[in-house]
Amino acid sequence: MSRVIAVAGLPGSGKTTIAKIIKSRGYDYYSLGDVVRAEAQRSGMPPDRAAVALRLEKGKRAVAHGLLKNVKTHTKIVIDGVRSLEEVETLEEVFGHVTLIYVVASRKTRYKRLAGRGRGDDPATYSQFLMRDIRELRFGLADLLARADYILVNEDKSLEELEKEVDRIL
Repeated sequence: MSRVIAVAGLPGSGKTTIAKIIKSRGYDYYSLGDVVRAEAQRSGMPPDRAAVALRLEKGKRAVAHGLLKNVKTHTKIVIDGVRSLEEVETLEEVFGHVTLIYVVASRKTRYKRLAGRGRGDDPATYSQFLMRDIRELRFGLADLLARADYILVNEDKSLEELEKEVDRIL
């Protein structure tokens, strides 16, 4: 029987940190962001534009379908970065029930994390950060909050505290 956990949240909320903790508990890790970054590299577009283009050209399920091409197991999986109900539904069509963890953090905390992360697709200014939030919410990210099985508040928590919270959820 498979156990699939999907992790969602706005940029800088700590999705990847939570997903990597779950990975360390014996889950295979997959990232929807990796699908978008691969498409960006293939198309020559920045990742944010590639994400929008992929979803506009191939539909809201395109990124999830791209991820599923790479999934090699159906036992214990954690999927980082779901953005819409359609992506979760796509995963459920393949795996059955998907447990959704929605990670939240304040705008101030998320901006600080992104500013210090150093990834090429991170916003350089606060207005770029706010525009990215709007784009992410338009993908359907806000709808996932109502669908979440667990809401994890990642505000001023140590890694040890996050690990305890993840272990409680698992």
